[in-house]
Amino acid sequence: MTKSIYDIMLNPIRMRIVKTIAKNECMTSTEICVRIKDVPRTTLYRHISTLIDAGILKVVDENKIRGSVERILAMNVDEIAKHNTAENEPQQAFRFLMNIYGKFEKYFNEEKNVPANNVVFLNNTVMMMDDQEFDQFLSELQQLLLKYDYESADGRKPRDISIISSPTESEIKKE
Repeated sequence: MTKSIYDIMLNPIRMRIVKTIAKNECMTSTEICVRIKDVPRTTLYRHISTLIDAGILKVVDENKIRGSVERILAMNVDEIAKHNTAENEPQQAFRFLMNIYGKFEKYFNEEKNVPANNVVFLNNTVMMMDDQEFDQFLSELQQLLLKYDYESADGRKPRDISIISSPTESEIKKE
C-alpha cells in the first residue's frame, strides 16, 4: 500500500526538510544538511528521496560538480495543492491528531521520561475575538514562530509544537 502525501508529511524530519526548503525557495541536499545538522546526512538524503518520490519536492535544476550532479530542490506546490481539498480535510485533521496522540503515547510509555524536565504540557484556551482580532493574532503568532525558528546548533534540540484552531462546540451548533 502506498502512503498518502499526508502520511509522508507527518514525519518530523520530513517536516523540517519541507519547512527549510519552503523558507529558502530552492536548496541543494548539501545546503539542507548544513541547516539540519542534528540529523545524519544519510537519513536526510533518504527522507529527501521520499519527498521527491511522493511529488512533494521537485528537482528544478542540476549542477555538475566534479563528476557528480547536485540537484536543486523546490516545493512542488502544484502537486501539494491537488491534495488540499475540502473532501480531504477530515482525513487530514484525523491523521494530524493521531500523529500527535502517537507521539504523546510513545513519550508517556517510556518510564525514563519526566514531563516537567522536558517541558511537556498540554493547553487549551478559548479566546474571544472578532475576525479582525483573530487575523491580527494569527499574524503575530506567525511572526513569533518565525522569530524563534533557529537553525540547529550545539545545545539546541528540536521542540515539537502543534497549534490547532477550531470553533468551539457552541459555535458549531449555531451553524
